[in-house]
Amino acid sequence: MNFFSKRSFLMVLFTSFAFTMMFSAKLDVGTDKVAKINNRVIILKELEREFEQRSKLPSMDGSPVTKKSVLESMIDEELLRNEVKKQSIVLDENQVNELLEQYKQMYIQEMTKQNPSFKFTDEEYKAYIQKEVKIPYDKFVERIQETIMVRQFIMKRAEKKLKDASEKVFSDNDLENFYDSNINEFVMPKSVEVKHIFLKTVLGDGKTLLPESEKAIVKKRIDDILARLQKGESFDTLCELNSEDVESRDRKDAKGNFTRGYLGPVAKVSPFREVFGDTLLTALFGLTKNTYSPVLESKLGYHIFYIIDKKDQYIVPFKDAKERISAYFRMNEQQKVLSDEFLIVVKELKTKANIEYYIDINKL
Repeated sequence: MNFFSKRSFLMVLFTSFAFTMMFSAKLDVGTDKVAKINNRVIILKELEREFEQRSKLPSMDGSPVTKKSVLESMIDEELLRNEVKKQSIVLDENQVNELLEQYKQMYIQEMTKQNPSFKFTDEEYKAYIQKEVKIPYDKFVERIQETIMVRQFIMKRAEKKLKDASEKVFSDNDLENFYDSNINEFVMPKSVEVKHIFLKTVLGDGKTLLPESEKAIVKKRIDDILARLQKGESFDTLCELNSEDVESRDRKDAKGNFTRGYLGPVAKVSPFREVFGDTLLTALFGLTKNTYSPVLESKLGYHIFYIIDKKDQYIVPFKDAKERISAYFRMNEQQKVLSDEFLIVVKELKTKANIEYYIDINKL
């Protein structure tokens, strides 16, 4: 089971579309003009709407979100969008589909965390997008396309620098210094590797509890499944036929083989505590390898766990962490290249643009 907070999901959505939200705004130019970029006028209503939306999210660079900073971002983004349109860039549909799929998977993970028996439907997903991003789904797709076009433009300009960053080799000394300075990041908590059979005791919203009479029926079902396991029936078969955690029930390994009910390592940390609760986790850690749990109850329903393996807390050795640290360093280098290139482009565009302010932006 993957865990992804709703706040994180929405932050990704809004951050990705921050630079495009202004583009769908209706231009109702009146006396409340704030700024003009070439022929594009930004009015106070637009600025206040953008400020309200962006101020809900953490600042990307840690600085406070102000109306002045939002206005400057809107100007930068307008210039960049127009420049991208001039470049006749061929949209990479594969990148669009990949990004759309990423958002869909994040949505599925969030919904499944709330309700393990969640079943994805296009209709509900599109309604969710419209509610949270406040645009119809077709406009959502258009903004994904704009996002990719901008990405392609910046990446094309920075192609050589990105290649150099991706091939950069870091010294063992730098890698080891990072490892030593961030040793807590390489501590793996005590864990149990498990698979489970799950029957829910909540309604489809993942929150409302079943009436006690219905919950008693579910309890009898899970007790019967445990009895069948104890008599020697196959866990995988019983999981396939009964488990209501659809994601884990139908999970496959890298070779395409089903690993029915597999959850992976579970630790006494968030978000496992949030989903399973301390009582269930304590019982789980008290079991021995290659044994079944009794019926255990979480806030979502009843579980029967099978303990695949148990591991004590350990520190990932430097030799095993080395490549991961190198990849992290290269990723940071590439992000810096893209960020720097973005600033270079905006600076170039501003020198050629006609930008006029109708108010004192320092008083915003």
